[in-house]
Amino acid sequence: MVIHCTGLRDRESLIEEAVEKLLTTLDLPEILERTARLLRKHFGGTRVGINRWRAEDPDVAEVLLVDDSRQPTPSPGTVFSLEGTATGAAIRTRAPVTLDHMGLTDLGGGLGAGRYREEEDLARLGYGALACFPLIAEGQVLGTFEIAHLPKEEMLCRCFQPADRISKLIAIALHNSLMVSEIRRLNQLLDRENTRLKHQIRETSGQLKYVADGPAMRAVLEKVHMVAPSETTVLIRGETGTGKEGIARLVHQHSDRASGPFVAVNLAAIPESLIESELFGHEKGAFTGATKRKIGRFEQASGGTLFLDEVGDAPASVQIKLLRALQEREIQRVGGERAVPVDIRLVAATNRQLEQMADDGAFRADLYYRLNIFPVVLPPLRDRPQDLRPLTEHLLERHALRMHRQPPTIGEDTWRALEAYHWPGNVRELENTLERALILSPGSELVVMDLGLERKTPTPTPTIAPRIQPFDNAVQSLLRRALDETGGRVYGPEGAAALLGLKPTTLQGKLRKHGLR
Repeated sequence: MVIHCTGLRDRESLIEEAVEKLLTTLDLPEILERTARLLRKHFGGTRVGINRWRAEDPDVAEVLLVDDSRQPTPSPGTVFSLEGTATGAAIRTRAPVTLDHMGLTDLGGGLGAGRYREEEDLARLGYGALACFPLIAEGQVLGTFEIAHLPKEEMLCRCFQPADRISKLIAIALHNSLMVSEIRRLNQLLDRENTRLKHQIRETSGQLKYVADGPAMRAVLEKVHMVAPSETTVLIRGETGTGKEGIARLVHQHSDRASGPFVAVNLAAIPESLIESELFGHEKGAFTGATKRKIGRFEQASGGTLFLDEVGDAPASVQIKLLRALQEREIQRVGGERAVPVDIRLVAATNRQLEQMADDGAFRADLYYRLNIFPVVLPPLRDRPQDLRPLTEHLLERHALRMHRQPPTIGEDTWRALEAYHWPGNVRELENTLERALILSPGSELVVMDLGLERKTPTPTPTIAPRIQPFDNAVQSLLRRALDETGGRVYGPEGAAALLGLKPTTLQGKLRKHGLR
């Protein structure tokens, strides 16, 4: 049986049920669903709406709930202008706004005739009255609760008072839910701060020592210390494995943003269809599977540094948004309708020839110039021989500590083998080699002779036909040889792509497929 606020007993029963339903959960979607069920039960054929308003964006409101069997729109998450609306009037005056006899324009300017923007649409749906209540908790306006009735139900004389009381309960429930969300947000900030402090402790203890004994790396660090205090965008360039993320962290740590988050994103590791959502976030319902709003990496890095690794892999659609984010200092979430301001310092990295890509139309020239304000070029490990020994000792010490053992000694034969190798994978390959050698050297001296470093190229055996390898192994071997012969370069006339007769982008895809990038 549907009740229409016909008596005091029914009204009190309604309020008691509202207290029980609305104030016993902190989950906002559950609060909204319970509100809709409660009002359908007691008020019959009504249209119920709840909107969220924020003082920092005073000219708009966001739809949280529309429950209407006739037309359940606009959908949750929709942002609309408050100009000329009853919603805006209720927020501005902090008092209920009512409209009766909606759609009747022959009343000589009578009550509610054409005063607010909602009236025409609601009248077209057959509603005769609207009441819009501000949701106020602890002196703050949080939004509005709106209820529209059919003309025959005489809402203003029968149901206004219980709806007003329910609006106060909705305000309390909404306030409690928002407070819990804020506590969760602050906990996330606390977790980030804890991570940052642990990072500082590790750096202080020497675990994150940056080895730069040779002149090439000393020049790089001088540039880092010059640019770090500014807000300038930095583009770090170098072959794969040269330590580009380490330099990006160094820029962050020596900047005024060191107390903020450092958020790293490798664009090459994200499927192209997800890059935009990962960087800029998305709204609920933006695409299949988007069941709730997601904050992207730009917003996560607010107040700190965003590191975009492999920026050359950004698809064209993302390049446009990156350019706007850098120029306008704002982003737009996928499926969103309004700009979101962001406060980040961008550091990007690539091992690609962005100039050539820009000339070929594969990378936006305007984005390239915006990224390349302050380039930092990392030399490959083969060009910094003075750093090999101290870097090896540092990496051995770090990995030995993780294995709970003493670092082994290194004999001269081993040093000669390490120094004779040209390290196409740079510091990453050296680190992986040393970690593997530690596992294979349980004694007090490090042994690397079984790791393939004793010669740069395989010795040919012309008298014996080579054994046929599986196809994937043969391709991987060919790609590795091409990288070795070109010093790890992919682009340019002396690069591996030209050597193999492939497009550079095609070669990059094959390298990733076979785990060589």
